[in-house]
Amino acid sequence: MLIFTFLFCQIPERRVVAEWESSIGTMIRWPLGIPMDLVFELAEDDKLFVLVENLNQQNLAINSFNSYQVNISNVEFVISESYSHWTRDYGPQFIIGQDYWKVINQQFNGYPEENGCNENIVSNTNYLDGRIINGESRGWEEDDDSNIDFANYMNWDIKDLSLYFTGGNFMTDGYGAGFSTQLMANENEITNNQFLQIVRDELYLTDYHFFENPNELSIQHIDCLAKLVNSETVIIKQVPQSSPEYDCIENFAQAFSDLNTFYGRPFKIFRIYCPVINGGMWEVNPVAAYTNSLILNSKVLVPQYGSINSINDENALNIYREAMPGYEVIGFYNNTGSPWYSEDALHCRTIGIFNPNMLHISHKSIRTEEIINNNQIYIEAEVIDYSNTNIESVFLNWKYESEESFNEIQLELETNNIFSGYLPVINANSTVNYFISSISNEGNYATNPNAGFYVFNSLEINSGDVNNDGLANIQDVILVINLVLNESYDAAADLNLDNEINVLDIIELVNVILN
Repeated sequence: MLIFTFLFCQIPERRVVAEWESSIGTMIRWPLGIPMDLVFELAEDDKLFVLVENLNQQNLAINSFNSYQVNISNVEFVISESYSHWTRDYGPQFIIGQDYWKVINQQFNGYPEENGCNENIVSNTNYLDGRIINGESRGWEEDDDSNIDFANYMNWDIKDLSLYFTGGNFMTDGYGAGFSTQLMANENEITNNQFLQIVRDELYLTDYHFFENPNELSIQHIDCLAKLVNSETVIIKQVPQSSPEYDCIENFAQAFSDLNTFYGRPFKIFRIYCPVINGGMWEVNPVAAYTNSLILNSKVLVPQYGSINSINDENALNIYREAMPGYEVIGFYNNTGSPWYSEDALHCRTIGIFNPNMLHISHKSIRTEEIINNNQIYIEAEVIDYSNTNIESVFLNWKYESEESFNEIQLELETNNIFSGYLPVINANSTVNYFISSISNEGNYATNPNAGFYVFNSLEINSGDVNNDGLANIQDVILVINLVLNESYDAAADLNLDNEINVLDIIELVNVILN
C-alpha cells in the first residue's frame, strides 16, 4: 500500500516560544500607544497586563477602561517605570522546556538606525535615535528594567541575556530557528559568529539567520518586513515597484525562500502589498506595515491605514485569512495622536505573554504538492504537555471543505509522545480541512494549528484508477496485467513510482482496492 509519509523532527528540549503559541494574554503600557478598541479586544477573552508607573496612573487607566467597557476583570496592572509604549522591543521573550520556564531579560537601549539596500545615502544626525520621544530627563534604561518587574510580579524565573535583543527585530519558528536583520548583531558591536554563539548557548537558538538590511535607512526591524504565522508559513511585505527599496525587498523575500523549515522543506510564502503612506518624521520610504500584526491565540490583529487605503487594508486582511484559515482576522485603525507608521504599528506596541503550562503539538502539515496519492495519507504528531500531566488522547479532525462538521480519528501512541494514524481514502479532486487536537488527563487542551485548520487538495484522480473512470476496481487490475504482459508503460499504472510496470504494481493495486 502506497502512503504519504513524513520525516519527523523532534521538538527541541528547550526553545524560545513562538508568537502563535498558547498565550495567557498581552502586555501593553499606560499611557497608551494603541486605540481603545484594540484594548477592548485584547482584554475581551485573555489577560491584559498593563505597565503603570504608580497607583495614580493605574486609577486613570481603570477609569478610562471602564468608560469604554473594557473587561476589567481580565486586566492586571504591573508597577514598572517605562519610558515608551513599545513593549514589543523591550518586553519579555520566553524559554520553555520540561520543568523549565524563564523570562528573558535582554538589554535595551533604544533605536539605532542603519543604512541598507542602496547604501549610498548619507545618514542624517536627526535620525541617530530612530524613533523619537520628548523628555530628555528620562531614557531607555527605564524600559530596560520592565522585564525584571514583570517576572517578579508573575513570580517567574529570569534569564539574564547580555545582548541588545530588540523584540521587533526577532522572529522564531519556536523550534530553535531565529530571524533578524543585520542590525541585530551590529547593534551589539560584535560579529555575526559571536552573536550566534551567544544565542546558541543562552537561548538554544541553533539555526539563526541574518538578512541584509533591506531599507535604505531605518531601524531595520524584521516585524515591519515579514510575519511568521506558523513554523512553516511566512507573510512578506511587497512594496510598489516605484519604491527605491523594491529590489531590496524582493531580495529579502528571495533570501527567505532559499531557507528550509524545521521539517526540511521550503517555507510557504505569502506576499502582502504595502502601499506608500505618510510616515513618521524619521521614516524614509514609508509604506503600510501590515506585517506588524499580533497573533493572540485564535485572533490575528492587523493594523489598518484608513479610507485612502481601504482596498489595500481589506486585501491585507484577506491575505492573513488565506495564510491562516479559520483564524479570526480583525483590522484596527489607529485614530489616536500616535497613529500606525511604517516602522511602528500594532505589533510594536504589544507583546504576548505565554502559557508556561501549555500543551504543545508539533506536526508537519500535508501539502498538496507533496501528495503521491489519495489513499490513507499518514499523519504524525509529537505532543508535549509542559504541565507534566499525562496526555489522554490525540485526534485527527478532518472534513471536506463543503461539510459542516469535522470527523474524528484517534491517533495511536507510537513512542516518546509521538502519535500517528491515517486519513481514510480521500475523494479525488477534493479540498480537505484538518487539524490535530489533544487533551491531557487534567483537561489541558490544544490544537495544531493553534486555531483554524490546514487545507490541502487531493489529486485529481484516485491512485489505482488506471482507466480514469473514477473507480479503482478489477477492470484496472486487468488493464495493469495487460500492460505487464505487453511490456508497456503507463504512468497511471506505476503505483510504486519505480518507473516500471510489473507484478509489484498489481499487488499495490489489489491492496488499494481491498482497503
